[in-house]
Amino acid sequence: MDLVWLEDLVELAAARNFSVAAQARGITQPAFSRRIRALEHWVGAQLIDRSTYPVKLTVAGENVLEVGRPMIQNAHRVRDECRQMTLPENGTLSFSVLHSIALKLCPDFLKHMEKTVGPFRTRIEALDYYETIDALSSGRCDLAFCYSHPWGPPVLTAGHFRTLTLGRDPLVLAAPPEAIEAIEKHLALGAGKLNMPLVAYTPDCFLGKMQEVLARRLQGTGISLQTVFECSMSEVIKRMILSGSGVGWLPKSVIERELKTQRLAILSTAQSQAELDIILFRSQSPGNSTVERLWNAATKSAMLQHN
Repeated sequence: MDLVWLEDLVELAAARNFSVAAQARGITQPAFSRRIRALEHWVGAQLIDRSTYPVKLTVAGENVLEVGRPMIQNAHRVRDECRQMTLPENGTLSFSVLHSIALKLCPDFLKHMEKTVGPFRTRIEALDYYETIDALSSGRCDLAFCYSHPWGPPVLTAGHFRTLTLGRDPLVLAAPPEAIEAIEKHLALGAGKLNMPLVAYTPDCFLGKMQEVLARRLQGTGISLQTVFECSMSEVIKRMILSGSGVGWLPKSVIERELKTQRLAILSTAQSQAELDIILFRSQSPGNSTVERLWNAATKSAMLQHN
């Protein structure tokens, strides 16, 4: 039996919906359903009553849930205690980071933290949203950096995690200045429909889901976007936009230099923008001394920013 299956059951019992639970666990619904089926096969009994909506646990499911919760807690506790015993006090901090955040926000954060808590070694793995969450869930990293927004996948609700909102990063529609000027002139005149080429995120990534909502909102202003290129990485999207391939959405942090040098401009209309929360995740269990110092310093820094 895989401990992850028990964590899935805890999430499903709370959400009572396969789709919502799968999003919270950072996997697709078919993959989530297969893991629940695998747990049922291992137990040898049906754990979920799928004939009702919302779904509910069977008597067997309730029994497994009652036993499973302390098993999850104890497993995480033992793992964290063992790590704390084997890692040196100045051990490497490992981060799983969303690609876009790894470009600037994460390095800036680490520089700020080093000034506050002193030097520490860092290992960063840049991943997509679901891989980032999975890395933290499976214990392959100490901390995780992600974006969060009501339009995107929900923030983790299972697995004993703590979250800290560090700030916001606007997602904006960017293009060379002449293209943005043409769009804004069109909007000011209300001159019917304007077709524009879109350098797009792939639909399955976090920013792709945000892009889908923003594109629909922009259509209401008469702007029609036709995808000419797709990629899941912001740096590639930016380079394609700079080459003149089209317009595209980018976190503002990714294009600060290009905005200052006027190589890129952003569309000012509110329908084309969304404020992304920058979230830092960690386990509820105590970490090594470096993790605790960084988390405490980040918490104080975030409080000062919000006051």
